Amino acid sequence: MNNILKQAVSLSLLAKCVAAVVGILFIQITFHVLEQTLPRRFGRADARYKVRKFVVFSGYLSILLFIAILFEDRLGRLSFALSVVGAGVAVALQDVVASIAGAFSIGFSKLYSVGDRVQIGDTRGDVIDIGLLRTILLETGNWVSRDLYNGRIARIPNSTVLKGSVFNYSQGFQFIWDEIKVRFTTTSDCQLAREMLLRVAKDSIGEYLVEAQTSWKAMSDNYRSANPPLEPTIALVVNAGSLEFTVSYVVDYVKRTALKDQLFTKILEEVANSNRRVEWASSPVILMSQPSTPDAIEVYPSSSTHGAEHVGDSH
Repeated sequence: MNNILKQAVSLSLLAKCVAAVVGILFIQITFHVLEQTLPRRFGRADARYKVRKFVVFSGYLSILLFIAILFEDRLGRLSFALSVVGAGVAVALQDVVASIAGAFSIGFSKLYSVGDRVQIGDTRGDVIDIGLLRTILLETGNWVSRDLYNGRIARIPNSTVLKGSVFNYSQGFQFIWDEIKVRFTTTSDCQLAREMLLRVAKDSIGEYLVEAQTSWKAMSDNYRSANPPLEPTIALVVNAGSLEFTVSYVVDYVKRTALKDQLFTKILEEVANSNRRVEWASSPVILMSQPSTPDAIEVYPSSSTHGAEHVGDSH
């Protein structure tokens, strides 16, 4: 092995360049085969991903070591030229350098990891890959509900994390606060409506309320934070002549849409079984009659609870 290294070092510059090209191709082919075959020996998806990333990183490192050994005798003479060229390259490729720095920032500061749901800038989704230059997200939201995949793959430069905010839904407290608003008529039984909404909310989130409390305790052990209420809360305001209730609750960030559907379904059933003690408030309706002349249009507001009133004789 030592004899091979000595012979490689003693080659002419042209021969070393040829050897470098051949060696790099051989290393790339070898590690490409390992990247395709080695992860298959592991059953878990996260283990396969980590093995694949390790193989790719090892391939790059092997190429750098091979080049360093092959041109060992010329590295000293090239150091000044490389420093000058490196400064020019750093200016010309500052975005690339920033993305590489962002990749190290992601890794060392643990901003996010593969599998986390994050929002980087205006893009939200699940992290499916973290490369040297870009983070790849399976996007959620946009024209669909916020916690559903829309099918797009978003590739975001790692330099973005150095310039803007990064929101992580998966680290620390793995739940989010959400709310729904329902409106009832002012003649509805206010106390019954409050009790009904609170009961429905507690029944809907009861299955993971204990998990949310445990998750919050684990986060509060690592960070100095207040202790907000994790159980559902009800707030009432009078809005546009109706009783508007806001139901606030914690929810698993991947179940936001599903829980809203469950809440509204149960609330509809409860209102239907309330014997008209709780009634939905309808939006005001505006009726416009078109007169024979275009100079005037009369507007007749209808009742918000009993539909449109009789508008009188026609013009």
